[in-house]
Amino acid sequence: MFSLGWMEISIILIITVIVVGPKEIPTVIKFIKGITSGLGKISKEFKSTVNEISHLEEVKDIKKDILDTKESIVKEGKELDEFIEKSNDEIMKDEKNDRS
Repeated sequence: MFSLGWMEISIILIITVIVVGPKEIPTVIKFIKGITSGLGKISKEFKSTVNEISHLEEVKDIKKDILDTKESIVKEGKELDEFIEKSNDEIMKDEKNDRS
């Protein structure tokens, strides 16, 4: 981002003393501290919300994978049932032909 050297910091302090006045500097510092702590809280809340949303997306992806797997298993089960039924019918026909 950006960095401040000693020269920039001292210029900011001099301007602050001239504009605000030496008696009001503690009040300004408390105000700035309040703003930065508020920004820190907002930042933490934003990060937690983003993490929660990404977690929800991961859960949705996992659910989709599970449903896809379920559909695949059901489809393969139906195919297996059809194969077994067909095989049983063929065996029954062969047994009838052998008896005849």
